[in-house]
Amino acid sequence: MRVLLLSVLFLFFSIQCTSLAKRKDYEESLQFYKKVEIDNAITSLPRNERRGFIAVLEKAHLSFLNGGTKFSDLESLAEESKERLRFSATRSLKSFFYMESEDGYYASEAEIIYLHILLGLYYARVEDYEKAKIQARYAGNLLSGEWSAEGQFDDPTLRLLLASLWLTTGAKEEAIVDFRKATQLKPQSHSIRSFAMEMVPTDGEFIFIFGGPGAEPEMDPSANLNFIRGLRNLKFRASGNQSTLLLVDQSKTMTLSLEKGTLGWYERHLIRDNEISELIQDSKYFQLISATAIKEGTKGTLKVTGSILASATIIALGAGMVYVGAEVNSEDLAGLGIITIIAGFQLGTEWVSASVRQTKENIKEDLDISNEYRYVRFFPEYVWIGKSKTKLKSPILTSNKGPVTYHLTPAMGKIKVRFGFVPDIQNP
Repeated sequence: MRVLLLSVLFLFFSIQCTSLAKRKDYEESLQFYKKVEIDNAITSLPRNERRGFIAVLEKAHLSFLNGGTKFSDLESLAEESKERLRFSATRSLKSFFYMESEDGYYASEAEIIYLHILLGLYYARVEDYEKAKIQARYAGNLLSGEWSAEGQFDDPTLRLLLASLWLTTGAKEEAIVDFRKATQLKPQSHSIRSFAMEMVPTDGEFIFIFGGPGAEPEMDPSANLNFIRGLRNLKFRASGNQSTLLLVDQSKTMTLSLEKGTLGWYERHLIRDNEISELIQDSKYFQLISATAIKEGTKGTLKVTGSILASATIIALGAGMVYVGAEVNSEDLAGLGIITIIAGFQLGTEWVSASVRQTKENIKEDLDISNEYRYVRFFPEYVWIGKSKTKLKSPILTSNKGPVTYHLTPAMGKIKVRFGFVPDIQNP
């Protein structure tokens, strides 16, 4: 009996520990993040899946922006990702790579590549440059893999991050390669082209600022003509202002270059998520639609029926008053009865409309999977980059519209790179 009780308690504890974080679980942490209270953002992260891929990468990302130097969990996750990395093919996306974690989460290409770049940056921060180069090479191989034109994943922002990692290790030639690749991916950017042509001086600094609080998913039923797939399709909504950002260092002021395109990370995540488990997810979602339709259909029918019965009762009462008024020759009573009948019709119409509207809202809420969609939050919506020919002494960030809330880390690496974060939104 005692063994059975312990087994039940263990099972209950396991279920509690493996529950998955939802949008509402991030609300407090995101509010702190938008205020650049990164310490509080870290301590307020959801506790639902502390050891999973999402939780480890989110905490490592926030800690890096906060100047942290502890990354053992990220290091373990990177080794695990190499063991679990899979290469696959589908009908519409001919080839791609992905990683399935123990909790059933499929990490996207951007998340996997950023994981290794981030680990490399941590190594550079603690001046372990050889290990930093190993992570840079691995990330570069994933970005440059020989995939089909449809399946290849490459991204200018990840190339810029990879170039910044190479700079911290002092590897100028490798950094130039990634700046040039970023130029090919984004030829309209004059700033990126300038980095490919004129490298950051050895005694200068490269500035890399993460912008925006991170995109959030929302339902997009119109995005696909397939009824089942269309209802559970999503799109990501950004909220950053994409401001003109200035870096001021004593008497020197420079305008940082705004580089958009990071939303491609999120969009690619949707593609990857749909491709990997399309049939399974559609089947589950069809079951959800069916259950919701039955539940809300029954509730809606009862509400509408109740509304009609209540309305009919009022109308019958009014009719009775008209009849009695006619029998006793009371025009006032008969008039009151007519008013009651009209009111009964009006109330009945309003009650039925309210019941239908409530049913629609309930169905929408039940079928809106954006609240439970799993992905790594806190990634940027865009970035700013810049370079200084001399080392910065006491830099601050501001915008063309006035002061901004921000965080800057100390410069790091053999060729100095300085990272920062600007939420770039109105104060929440």
